[in-house]
Amino acid sequence: MIEEKDIISINPFSRKIIYIENDQELGFLEYSLIYDRIEIDNIMVNEEYRNLGIGTKLMAYLVSQAISLRVINITLEVRVSNQTAINLYKKFGFREVALRKYYYGDEDGILMEKQVM
Repeated sequence: MIEEKDIISINPFSRKIIYIENDQELGFLEYSLIYDRIEIDNIMVNEEYRNLGIGTKLMAYLVSQAISLRVINITLEVRVSNQTAINLYKKFGFREVALRKYYYGDEDGILMEKQVM
């Protein structure tokens, strides 16, 4: 089951998609809906539940929300070493836009974007 909620205490644009199974939160995706675009802030699946398609379900839900909300694009930053995440994003049509040197302090980040509209 997927549940979505506002997390306004962080900022007025924040939303959280939660993947729940047997009353247990197995993963989540936090994003900001900023007028006509979405920025993914964080995606996490509990380690023991990885590679079971939960990240794919969270991303599919987000993309369907983006389409229904008629946003222009979805953006995110990812560590250059996180090939698993990069592969997931590419599966959903994200493309690498720019390299952000030392974005994570000790490591570069890749800015990725998916055009929705």
